[in-house]
Amino acid sequence: MTDIDRPGERLATVTTFPGSFDPTDTEVDDNPESAGELAKRAENISLYALTRRAVSIREMEKLLKSRDLPDEVVATEIARLEGVNLLNDYDLAADLAERFQRRKGLGASSVKAELGKRLIAPAAIDAAIAELPGDQLELATEEARKRLSRLKGLDKETLNRRLYAYLARRGFRGPEISNAIKAALEESADNLTALSRVRFE
Repeated sequence: MTDIDRPGERLATVTTFPGSFDPTDTEVDDNPESAGELAKRAENISLYALTRRAVSIREMEKLLKSRDLPDEVVATEIARLEGVNLLNDYDLAADLAERFQRRKGLGASSVKAELGKRLIAPAAIDAAIAELPGDQLELATEEARKRLSRLKGLDKETLNRRLYAYLARRGFRGPEISNAIKAALEESADNLTALSRVRFE
């Protein structure tokens, strides 16, 4: 039997003396940052983020808050960045919208969804979509042509179904899709007819 197990005996109460370590004390006694230090830390975080890529206002706000910065410090830093045009949702939305359309061949609805993922302000997204260069039908037709060149040996119904699904995933709307498929198929048929004539002449 150990000393602890002896009946009638109790463990002595642990007394914490001033200045000694108390493991039950959850209060952290560290030096709080001054207002100037907080502002500088916010600036360092934001500028580092902006050297990597352009970000939206809400993306920056989310980032700064995740670093345990007070709301007022976050608001001040965002206002500073907007004041020197390092944060501008309208410019960012316009740039990304054109890039998504030109490089990825996305339709307006998919472009809008991609911009939403970047937490861009809705008004800026709407403005960017309204200013997208080019005609949506022309873009859809071009995407249908590209896809059609990869679909060989399919019956017309299957071909239409796959083209429709593909263009819908790219963010084009119903009427645009139908007209684009029609134009692409007609163009393909004309090309086949012309090719046949060349072969038999």
